[in-house]
Amino acid sequence: MLWKQALVHRDSHIEFGRRLYSVPWRFIGKQVWIRATPDSVHVLCDNVRIATHARRSKGGPRSTIAGHLPEHRAELGQRSRAYWEERAAAIDPEVLDYVRRVFDQDDALSMLRPVQAIVTHLEKFPPERAVAACRRADYYGAYRYDTVKRILVQGLDLQPLPISVVPDSDRPTGTYRFARRLSELLAQPPESTDDPH
Repeated sequence: MLWKQALVHRDSHIEFGRRLYSVPWRFIGKQVWIRATPDSVHVLCDNVRIATHARRSKGGPRSTIAGHLPEHRAELGQRSRAYWEERAAAIDPEVLDYVRRVFDQDDALSMLRPVQAIVTHLEKFPPERAVAACRRADYYGAYRYDTVKRILVQGLDLQPLPISVVPDSDRPTGTYRFARRLSELLAQPPESTDDPH
C-alpha cells in the first residue's frame, strides 16, 4: 500500500502515477491523501474517503466519474481532442497548428487539460493576438498554458520575434529553427587579413 498527498486541480482531478483521477468538484483546491494498492486508488480528505478508482483501467490516462464534475463541467470532461482542435481552428488555422503540437508533446499523459486551458484563454482575445501568442510560444518551444497566458498578460505577443520565423510548411523535414549544419559548426574561422604590425 502506498500513501501520497496531492492537490485537487481545477478540473476536479488529482494526478497519481501519470494518470488523472476525478474527485467530487467541491474539493477543488484542497490537499487530499491518496491510498493506492496494486488494484485501486482511494482518495481521502479529512480521513473520509471521497473517491475510489480502479488503478489499472483500460480507459486511458484519465479516470473520470461524471458525478464528480459540476453540471456545467460534466460535458467538458468528456470532450475529445477533435473537439478542442475544432475550437482552436475556429480562432485561426495557426492556433490549430500550435494546439496540435501541444497535444503531441506527451503520448503517455493526456494533454486535454492544458489544451482546454490554452484554447479557452485564447478565445478571450482578438484572433490576431491569439495567433501572435501561439507564434511566440512555438518559437521558444513552449507548449504550456502558463507560458501562453504570460505572453498575453505581458503583451509580448505585440513585440516582434528576435528573428524571422520560417513557417513549418517551408522548413525542410527534420530541421529545427536553431539548428546549424555540422559543416558550419566544424568550419575553421577565417584567418584575419589585418596585419597587427
